[in-house]
Amino acid sequence: MTATQTSAVLSAAEMDQFREQGFLGPFTLCSPTEMAEWRFGVEAVLDSNPPDHKTKIHNRHLDKKLIWDLATDPAIIGRMQCLYGEDLLMWRTNFFIKEPGAKEIPWHQDHNYWPLEPPIISSAWIAIDESTVENSCLQVIPGSHRKTLPHIKAGEDMVFAEMGDPDYLDVHQAVNLEMKPGEFILFNERTVHHSEPNRSQKRRIGLAVRVVVPMVKVLTWDSPEHALMQISGRDPMGLNTITQPPLD
Repeated sequence: MTATQTSAVLSAAEMDQFREQGFLGPFTLCSPTEMAEWRFGVEAVLDSNPPDHKTKIHNRHLDKKLIWDLATDPAIIGRMQCLYGEDLLMWRTNFFIKEPGAKEIPWHQDHNYWPLEPPIISSAWIAIDESTVENSCLQVIPGSHRKTLPHIKAGEDMVFAEMGDPDYLDVHQAVNLEMKPGEFILFNERTVHHSEPNRSQKRRIGLAVRVVVPMVKVLTWDSPEHALMQISGRDPMGLNTITQPPLD
């Protein structure tokens, strides 16, 4: 499974857009045909039990090389380096699986949930399946990263326990980010985003990749065995436990 070779360098205009809007993309990691090959491996991982972390859908880059390779593809990392510099560490990966009938993910900013200081994150969201309006594609509000959104208790019809306060949101500005399998977007820790309930009969899987810079300290670990991995550059701060990527 070889990802399509694409330029991973952002232009000055793209970097300005990221600063102004809080997200970029979609970009191509691989073709839909190539992602179909990846998907067989992804589904096998999701059917397996993780050795030392909580669920099958979180942090599988810790024990499966296939997930590490997908999450650190040069098409993703090269663009992150343009925005955040050469020194990058992998903190977390999460699969978001929306089967038909799956609940809504509320409008939110990621930093609200994360035990990081300072909460500086570069996120990539990779479409494993086709992601459309019908099967609950990701939605973002451009420019929403410039303010901190208050969060309140979410209703029982939501996936998360907390959600962004609707009184502080203008959802009329929301943009649907439909993606073909093999495409991805980039966004930061304050970009307000959301996805509707899956009202279709079509599954939607996305892989979220969470990358930090060395100045970020992880305050609470997912499990005693969870450690960060060096993606590129150096770790001059030495604030976090570092481990090696899986070999198979």
